[in-house]
This record gives sequence, C-alpha cells and structure tokens, in this order.
Amino acid sequence: MNGLLGLALALKLLASFEVPPGTTVDGTPFGGVSGIDYDRRTGEWLMISDDRSDKARFFVGRLDGEGLRLTRPVRLRPEADERPDAEALRIDPQTGDLLWTTEGDQPSGFDPALRRMGRDGAAKGTIPTPFSFKDGARPNLTYEGLSFSPDGRWLWLAMEAPRVQDGPVSTVAAGGLTWITKLDRQGKVAAQYAYRLDPIQAAPAKRGDNGVSEILALDAHRLLVLERSGVEDAAGRFVYHCRLYVVDVRKPLQKRLMLNFDRLAGVPTANLEAMAWGPVRDGRRTLMLMSDDNFDPAAPTRVVVLRVYRAQ
Repeated sequence: MNGLLGLALALKLLASFEVPPGTTVDGTPFGGVSGIDYDRRTGEWLMISDDRSDKARFFVGRLDGEGLRLTRPVRLRPEADERPDAEALRIDPQTGDLLWTTEGDQPSGFDPALRRMGRDGAAKGTIPTPFSFKDGARPNLTYEGLSFSPDGRWLWLAMEAPRVQDGPVSTVAAGGLTWITKLDRQGKVAAQYAYRLDPIQAAPAKRGDNGVSEILALDAHRLLVLERSGVEDAAGRFVYHCRLYVVDVRKPLQKRLMLNFDRLAGVPTANLEAMAWGPVRDGRRTLMLMSDDNFDPAAPTRVVVLRVYRAQ
C-alpha cells in the first residue's frame, strides 16, 4: 500500500460519473458489471459481467476520473455447457491469468466455483474450494468477494450471505452471519473467519437483503469489505445502501466503518458490486468502485473514484 501498511486510512472522493445507458462495444451491450481489476502492466481495466445468458463476458477498457473508454468484449469459454453467474474478477499477480468466481448454475448442476482463465476467456481449470462452502449455500448468495493478498501468495474468498446452517439471512432487525476464507493458491484452506453482516438498512415494502458484495486485501491481516443492502419499494424499484468497512482478522474479527455511501455528498446511491485498486496518483493509491446496473436503463452503471491516504 505504498507506505500505508498498518496505518489508519481515510478516503477522499475524487470523481463520480455514470456510463451512459445503451453503451456498447463491438455490438455487445455493456452492463451487469460485478467485478473489476486493474492491470498495472497495460493500464487497462477488466470488468466482468454477471449476464447469465450464453453471452457471459468481460470487458476491457480504460477508466479514469473522467470516463470509461471500452476497447473490446471477451467471451467466457467455460469447459462445460454452463451458464455462469460471474461475480468477481482478479488478475493473478504471478501469472497474469484471470481468476473469477461464479455463483453456480444450479439448473445445469454446476456448484459455485473459483475458476481460472486466460485473457482470451479460455478456461484454465478450477481451483478447489471447501465443500463446506457449497453445502447449504443459498442460491445466488454464494461466492461474491475475491482478492489476492498483496504478495500474491494467498486468496481471500467471501460468501455473500449465510448458508442455511449458519442461520437466517439479514433482516431489518438483525444481521446474518457469513464467512470469509483464506486459501493458498491451490485452494487449501489456511483460515476461516465468521463475519457478522449488517441488518438491512431500511424497511422494504416488498423484498430486501444485505450481504457482502466485494472484498479487497489491504495487507496481510486487513481487508476492505463492501456491504450492500437492496431495498425494494412499493413500485418494485430497488434502492441501495452501501457501506465500506475495514476488517482486521488478527483480533476477534472486528469491522470499522470507513465510508457510508449514503452520506457521500453529490453521489447518487447505486448497486455497488465491484471494487479494485487503481493507479497511483500524486503518490497515493486510488480505489475504484463500479455498480451493477442489472441491464436496467433506469439504473446506469456508476463509477466512484476514491483517494486512499493516511488518516491524521
């Protein structure tokens, strides 16, 4: 973290903008972004879509505080006849390959999985993950967060919400209990941590939920955890409430609020699902977040750019 390891951190808003609805690249609709990562070697951003059709894909482009310039889409080519539900994407710092999570394709018999692929979207195998993660997992509430450790030796994998045996999902009255797991590069479990989610942040007229939407390693012991509540109103529209926490696993797992996006002045709320470290600016790291528009023209993709600095 360029001298920020072990220090208290703060965030400053640098920019926020929308990607225009209807944006396409090479005839492919842009949207559904659920995971992003930055390639420091090329200066490109990779953005994976959770489109569950047979057109699963990620996008490549340039992203800064002024806008997004897409260059190409890349189709995912799984090994089997699967329609994946992609949720997170990371560039392997050691090999340059891509790791990505899918929440599974239950109708076709595919469990949640952690996959490896090339830059051309071709499958390169699956990294084993604990059966205990999949056993009792609720549909569409599984492998949501993924991060490499800064040294590239370890992987962090987060469940979006509790498994059945972990108790109820979050309600307005109480938060559920989910899991964050540390794996080696071959998928062997090094440690697991119970993570207490927030309650749903507002009373829904219809449906509501709260869960982990992404994680990002700060150092060997600390993670950024992005939580998101989706609250459906009487008209069937969802309003989102997102919070960013720092979690230290060296103690009984503690979470400290860094940013409540509801209080970020001038930035409309959005379904923030993707988060990654960006380029260094003026000697300080940047943090990029992107929303999943669910291919809804009324909910355009939002990009939020933050500067990370040492708290005074």
